[in-house]
Amino acid sequence: MHEIGIAKDILDSVLRELQEHEYSKVTKINLKVGQFNLLTGDSLQSAFDLVAEETKAKGAVLEIEEIPGMEIEIKHIEAE
Repeated sequence: MHEIGIAKDILDSVLRELQEHEYSKVTKINLKVGQFNLLTGDSLQSAFDLVAEETKAKGAVLEIEEIPGMEIEIKHIEAE
């Protein structure tokens, strides 16, 4: 299940950003995900929920825009 590895990478990036700006909680993450990654929004959200369980990103919603290619890019993070 490669979704777990991708979700961990996204979480690591989000938590680094969170730390830099001293936010307490992530609420939404906007992503661009290349179609050749063969990810569905539901599978990536489920994997993210699993890896984020004990973090400040617990409960964050992933909004995914599918794009051509293999790229995965965090476009925007909403936090409190």
